[in-house]
Amino acid sequence: MQVPEVEAKPWDEFLTWFGGVWDPGDHLAVIAPTGAGKSTFCVGVLNLRNYVLAFDPKGGDSTLRGSGWPRLPRWPPPSEVYKDMREHRPYRAIVGPATKLVSDLPKQRGIFQIALEGAFNDGGWTVYVDELQLMADRRMMGLATDVERMLISARDKGLSVVTAYQRPANVPRTASDQATWVAISYTRDRDVVDRVAEMLGRPKPEIRGALNGLDPFSWVVVGRNPRMPLVITRPREITRQSEDAPQ
Repeated sequence: MQVPEVEAKPWDEFLTWFGGVWDPGDHLAVIAPTGAGKSTFCVGVLNLRNYVLAFDPKGGDSTLRGSGWPRLPRWPPPSEVYKDMREHRPYRAIVGPATKLVSDLPKQRGIFQIALEGAFNDGGWTVYVDELQLMADRRMMGLATDVERMLISARDKGLSVVTAYQRPANVPRTASDQATWVAISYTRDRDVVDRVAEMLGRPKPEIRGALNGLDPFSWVVVGRNPRMPLVITRPREITRQSEDAPQ
């Protein structure tokens, strides 16, 4: 088995490093099975960016709620948000209303579609799409085309997209092909490992070797530059806020 060059970085050191190499317009794909901590990893990384829109198709993700970001239930944002951005004050928000009933889904989908278009037209945002398969599946929200347009065309606008999903096979191929960076947690799914290696142009044994023996909730972060080492890190857990906390 080929042994990859791997660097282990504590979380704070990783964030300093990744903040220096993750350029505006670079997309990040976060791939892991349910319960591996995708949202925890993403919230930590998204705090590196000043202007974040986190799309919450589950309508009440506990980790996103634990971020402390306000919920933006409609689009466009209040005018004072754009004023803050012009004055270089950070703004990070969870997009979409909290949902509890199936009857809430059409309204949520409509807001997501408008907000995706608005973020694309604005430029400069970092857009996080949690559980991409829910956004993309035509039986759910059917927004695959909207997300793909952003992934393909956003680079010139300095707009980055972070997508989180369980398997590349479950989402539009664009999410993998357009990613400059991939974060992957331990998995026994050979198809996932092989697809990650293919989309990054890395040898398959290299990716498998990095994942072997990976601790639970740790991540391997890989870039398209084949001369860059694979980086392993483990994010800190996010303290969840209660359901009654202000949104």
